[in-house]
Amino acid sequence: MTTIDDWKELIAELRESSEIECKRSKKDLSKDVWETYSSFANSYGGTIFLGLTELKDGSFEVSGVQDAAAIKKKLFDNLNNPEKVSINLLSDSNVEELNIEDKLVIRITVPKANRKSKPVYINNNPKLGCYVRHHEGDYRADEETLQRMWAEKGHEPRDAQLLLNYDLNDLDLDTLKRYRQIFQSRQPEHKLNSLDDIEFLRQLGGWKRERTTGEEGLTLAGLLMFGDGASIKEHLTHYHLDYIERENADKSARYIDRFTIDGSWSGNLYDFYLKVYRKLTTDIKVRFNLETDNRKDTTPVHEAIREALVNTLAHADFACHKAITIVKRPDMFGFRNPGLMRVPIHKAIEGGDSDCRNSAIHDMFRMVGLSERLGSGVNSIFSNWSSQHWQLPKLYELMETEQTLLELRMIDLVNPEVLAHLISLFGEKFNDLDQLDRTILIMAATEKWVNHERVMQLTSKHSREVTLALPRLERNGFLQSTGSQKEKFYTLPGSKVSTVDEIFNGVSKSNAIFGVSSECSENTSEDKSRSSEGKEHKIESKNEIRDSIGRLILPGVKSPFIDDLRKLNIEFRKNLEELAAKSKNNKRLSKEDMQSIIINVCSEHYVSRPVLSELLNRSSDALRQSYLTSMIKNGQLSYAFPQQPTHLKQGYISSLSLEFNKDKESS
Repeated sequence: MTTIDDWKELIAELRESSEIECKRSKKDLSKDVWETYSSFANSYGGTIFLGLTELKDGSFEVSGVQDAAAIKKKLFDNLNNPEKVSINLLSDSNVEELNIEDKLVIRITVPKANRKSKPVYINNNPKLGCYVRHHEGDYRADEETLQRMWAEKGHEPRDAQLLLNYDLNDLDLDTLKRYRQIFQSRQPEHKLNSLDDIEFLRQLGGWKRERTTGEEGLTLAGLLMFGDGASIKEHLTHYHLDYIERENADKSARYIDRFTIDGSWSGNLYDFYLKVYRKLTTDIKVRFNLETDNRKDTTPVHEAIREALVNTLAHADFACHKAITIVKRPDMFGFRNPGLMRVPIHKAIEGGDSDCRNSAIHDMFRMVGLSERLGSGVNSIFSNWSSQHWQLPKLYELMETEQTLLELRMIDLVNPEVLAHLISLFGEKFNDLDQLDRTILIMAATEKWVNHERVMQLTSKHSREVTLALPRLERNGFLQSTGSQKEKFYTLPGSKVSTVDEIFNGVSKSNAIFGVSSECSENTSEDKSRSSEGKEHKIESKNEIRDSIGRLILPGVKSPFIDDLRKLNIEFRKNLEELAAKSKNNKRLSKEDMQSIIINVCSEHYVSRPVLSELLNRSSDALRQSYLTSMIKNGQLSYAFPQQPTHLKQGYISSLSLEFNKDKESS
């Protein structure tokens, strides 16, 4: 039994992580433990505490369990009963008794299941008993997610599938010819050079003959790598490749170059690689190595980009209805592929452990020198990028949409001025910190604040490591915290960032005290005169500052804020209600329709979640879980208060509107 003396550290862990679940389980094992077990196993893993209760105010009560031995026995009896749970992922070491305030608490650490163990389901019913984790809740897996889990279980690579009735006529033979020429120039004595196209493809894994039936034809790898776009689309109707180059670092910036499947080229993976790699590496300001008279792209940066592009194509789940997307910006290269990682992210970064989804495609790239051996690619990307002293690559997954993203940022790890400031604050103590702790402090110095979510966006560390690092840095005097529970954020000692509550409370004080910016208040006198004429919504208020149509003006928030529909100009309110009418009057809308409505409603101003809930006729929590959070991650919306993303007074604005306002200010 482990005695927990530092209860505050465990509280911090509970409050800042979505991979934690508390169950009262005082006398017996809670029935809903099994839904959480399934969701953790099918997602990122997590920790279940039995004997802890989260109260409505966000605090935690240590209720304890009365008979830990009996509860543990029931737990393992059910885990080993296939009628209850499809697979037992736990051993004795995963179930630990804790002594907290002289009460027994059981901590169950549920690991992430590997693909061969998924789906993990309960009650002998994969369709109704399979759960996944989204935004701190357990949700039943939909049919598409369940089908992908079943497909991932197989031992054979996904691209080894024989495609009946697909043959050489479905290939772009010019692509295959180019590939063979490069192969021969690299290995002129190789025996494959003397083979015909079918036998050459068979040796590469692009052609297959079933010995039992005698049927033969292209494999999925052969079609994807060398196929004609129309033939690929016949087999994979949702297949799509997209390259976008943006003019600046903003996600909403217009693109200056785009290369996608449009019928003007073959549409296969090999041609996409050749064209996109050239676009990605154009204008990179690093020195080339020269061999004889030829320029050879063997710099670490070129190697990292090449490996990242190949990995994106070879690890994609082509059964998923998402596009492969490559983005180039002045500050970053982005690589997004459908499908989650098959090995844990930290294992991929360490290298040596490979489970490639499309190993034949990977081998085809490797045979012409365009990729490392299996299991070393991600490790080489990280090491090559780090050699430039740039910010570490960010490799992460979007569980909701089942996509994997890699970001290669060309940003110095630390500005010399920031480093000098941190050393002046902490002296040699700063240099003695580990890499994660230094990164957190650098972020706090650069961005003025940092929280768990922000750290996770810029590091590939496990959530638990970040969860423990933040309060540890606070205890040791490197950070100070503001807010509580999942709204907590951290700043350097002596720094100050106002909380959402402080900002809203500030509207009751004078404009001068809180320094409302000129862009927020420059039309106030004009607005007041209009109000006195009865043409606009009245804004006279001892405690608030509102614009001519009733939107709240908040200090430090550059766009108006809609916090109360009843305080809006009647005509303007009707306009908002018209924009939201389709949602107001229909309980079922497509995701695309709902997102479009939200963007229109949130155009040119921030809108609070309660107001959105009222306009759209949807519950506040459902909006956040099903739409708002994912739209923030996808860059469609922006927060009014990014340091406290789940605050009840949070506001949302269309990112395009925000960018438009920036353009107006700069002009």
